[in-house]
Amino acid sequence: MRRSVVLILIAASVALGDRIEPDQAVIIRDETDRVTLSCSYETSSEYIDLYWYRQYPNSELQYILWKGARSRNDESDIPDPHFESSTTRTSTELIIKAATLKDSALYYCALWKDPVIQSF
Repeated sequence: MRRSVVLILIAASVALGDRIEPDQAVIIRDETDRVTLSCSYETSSEYIDLYWYRQYPNSELQYILWKGARSRNDESDIPDPHFESSTTRTSTELIIKAATLKDSALYYCALWKDPVIQSF
């Protein structure tokens, strides 16, 4: 019997005037499937970081990873080998290599632009 993993995707922008939104809100996959969550974003900044978090019911947000984009594309922090990430100039992806039931959760993608670098 195959069990399903349910992932719900939410987006948040930490910078005024910028936009980030999920490409698909609810994803249902079978256990052991490779799952890709993606968000599209718009910003005029070249100095941005894209973050991924997850949240289980009645729990705090859990940090998954951050990945730089555009001029910071080579920078990242991906502490758990269960996950991968990629970014383009307009999107970010969180890849779950082999989904398990514990991956059933709310997922958040978030955009942050560096205001200090912007001022130079």
